[in-house]
Amino acid sequence: MAEDIHSLNAGFDPADDAAWRALAEKALKGAGLSRIERKTADGLARGPLFTRSDLDAVMETGAPGAAPFVRGLTAQRDAYLPWAIRQAVGHGDPKRANAAMLEELSGGASEILLQIDPEGRHGTAIRTLDEMKTALDGVMLDLAPVHLALSPDASQAALLLLALIEQSGLERENLRGGLGLSPHARAARLGVSSSDLDQEMALAAEAAEWTQDHMPGLRALRVDAGLVHEAGGSEAQELGFLCASGSGYMRALIDAGLSADKAAQTLEFSVAADADIHLTIAKLRAARRVWSQVAEAFGCSQEHRGLHLHVTTSRRMLTARDAWTNLIRISCAALGAAAGGADAITTRRFTDAKGAPTGFARRLSRNVQIMLGEESHIGKVADPAGGGYLHETLGQRLAQAGWDVFQDIERRGGVVPALEAGWLQGEIATMRETRRAAYASGREMLIGVSTYPELDAKDAEIDTANHTPPALKSESLPEGSVETRIEAAGAGAQIAAGEQPEPAWEALSPVRFAEPFEALRADADAHAEKTGSRPRAFLATLGALADFNARAGFAKNRLAVGGIETEGGEVYGSVQDCAAAFKASGRPLAVICGTDTAYEGEAGDLAKALKDAGAEAVWVAGKAMEIAGADHFIHMRSDAVEDLTRAHAILGVA
Repeated sequence: MAEDIHSLNAGFDPADDAAWRALAEKALKGAGLSRIERKTADGLARGPLFTRSDLDAVMETGAPGAAPFVRGLTAQRDAYLPWAIRQAVGHGDPKRANAAMLEELSGGASEILLQIDPEGRHGTAIRTLDEMKTALDGVMLDLAPVHLALSPDASQAALLLLALIEQSGLERENLRGGLGLSPHARAARLGVSSSDLDQEMALAAEAAEWTQDHMPGLRALRVDAGLVHEAGGSEAQELGFLCASGSGYMRALIDAGLSADKAAQTLEFSVAADADIHLTIAKLRAARRVWSQVAEAFGCSQEHRGLHLHVTTSRRMLTARDAWTNLIRISCAALGAAAGGADAITTRRFTDAKGAPTGFARRLSRNVQIMLGEESHIGKVADPAGGGYLHETLGQRLAQAGWDVFQDIERRGGVVPALEAGWLQGEIATMRETRRAAYASGREMLIGVSTYPELDAKDAEIDTANHTPPALKSESLPEGSVETRIEAAGAGAQIAAGEQPEPAWEALSPVRFAEPFEALRADADAHAEKTGSRPRAFLATLGALADFNARAGFAKNRLAVGGIETEGGEVYGSVQDCAAAFKASGRPLAVICGTDTAYEGEAGDLAKALKDAGAEAVWVAGKAMEIAGADHFIHMRSDAVEDLTRAHAILGVA
């Protein structure tokens, strides 16, 4: 048996960038590489090719567990739990929320993200220590850390959690978790006044100082940059907000008497992950890089310059229609978060855009993470994406773009002045509308909603149970120091939930890009319920099946996005036969489908015949060209929302 090892590249010239570019330009016949170059929403090039030479422009990444922590906080991930599986629970009824928590933990989750709303509408109705105990009954806080989600009453909810821990008898030094205090995110979501924000910042700083003295493992403040993503912002805007908000908290904590290292230790950073796996990986690496630079500027020692990164899968990418498709989006986002080095991941339920999750939806959600860790082995490697030409290069570019946004915010005085002036909201709104236009024109897609819809898709179940909390007569939490308020919470005082302040500036509201398409489908459904049938259009074809099939398929798909069924689409012997079939259908809208050559020869005659047969409107599937009698053209880059709004008007859909 031969023992020689043969080189597979022997006899071949070494590949280099120049050779590839020459071949690519030849294949493009002089069109230039820009034709195949993709760009992020921030205009950053992501290709067309990344090679080893691109790494020359990338700053030092360090080793896993070492500054600048681009490659993660630890040199080696835990073999059994490479990242924390932090699942959200927020059923209005504390007892049902408790059952869900225990189910999550017994099913593989390792942490809980508790959503609290004293009124029980957008979270668990927890107002007193007794209700907190009911919700967390059986949850071992020293083994399963609890983190509080962002809420308008976060500062008061934090006091209840601290009071519970105080009475638990647990060794406080070993506890982990988070209070979820995020004054900047709260201000951005509610549009609160500066005076209200100043009060929240003071409370957060005092709580952070207290936890550092008594429970140093609790992270009191959360830098919630994911709200920029959910409002439609870009990756650079999300990174810029992360740095600006984190810097604001660092200043407040240092002014309150904490050292730079302790201030950094009390922060947790939260960003969003979407279905763009590689861009998510690059963004997480960029987040670590930019924060390391910020922490260094504040004087943090090298071991405290890394950020503890919590990643939540995006809600803005989810659909209420054909919600099953969300399973793929969530899986892709979770993969990006895990490969990007997240310290904790929250995977949303595939029905989040529809309503409260069932136990089945919760199970699928957490199993995505378990499969990534146990079956896909993503956590077996300290830094799966390390050294990847795409991830390192794009991560560097995102870091610079995010730093530029951060500097813009700082020049305006920080997060709060940038919000007060409306500048930050305006920048995000511009990006949001650009993204919406991309979905409408087909440059971006939401399968099952903006393209390839299934009109008879099986609906996913949601939990429709409501909860109205009983009235309470206990005293409200008083003003005063954190210490005295924790004592009052422990004695039975309740959260003083009341009217939120009137917005002083435009709030950053979350969006979903499927909403315009879902609204069209809802209108079509209402029409069907009222009339007994879905709105319908007629496909008027020219030529043989092979000639019109592609455009007929496109037209059928485009109209179905708006809940419109189609008929016709057959081979007709003549223009007159097609017009007769249309007249028999009784539909007001006809869409001509064929080749450009057929359009030049017969489309005008067919349009006239269709109008004579009673068509209110005649459309053509294809880019606009001179065709007598054609009222509108639909194609791959036409605005789908505009097309379908027109179609609804023609078909009598209110």
